[in-house]
Amino acid sequence: MMAHHRLSALALLTGLCWVSTVGAEESPFLAALSCRPIEGPGRVVCELTARATEGKLVWSDAIVVRAPAFAKPLRSRFVAQLGTAAAPGGAWAKLALVASEAGAGKLELLARGVICREGPAGEWCEPVRAPVSVDIRVAQPNSSLP
Repeated sequence: MMAHHRLSALALLTGLCWVSTVGAEESPFLAALSCRPIEGPGRVVCELTARATEGKLVWSDAIVVRAPAFAKPLRSRFVAQLGTAAAPGGAWAKLALVASEAGAGKLELLARGVICREGPAGEWCEPVRAPVSVDIRVAQPNSSLP
């Protein structure tokens, strides 16, 4: 009986160690975020792309986790469009921020999705997520006028 408990404990420990070594590059869901730098206060436009590395992405959105004080997002949550020319087989969305002054900071989002796959018992779906961030830069406006 004692040997059975030791074997069970060893199997549990091995399983826990395996789960903890799964890296982000092994995720079935990848997301990327980019923002164009601007000169002076105004609108900062960012683009989010997301895709499934396994299965099919059937839904995606993103929420703003953190934004710099000088660049406020117009929305805190936005739904990504699936299968656009910008992201065939994935999802794509634009996010706008209003920069009130020059500055530099980090924008952090949590991209979320639902991925469906075929299995022995039929199709099954699971929720997925990926944190993404990008540096935002708003330069001082050019003070020299022509």
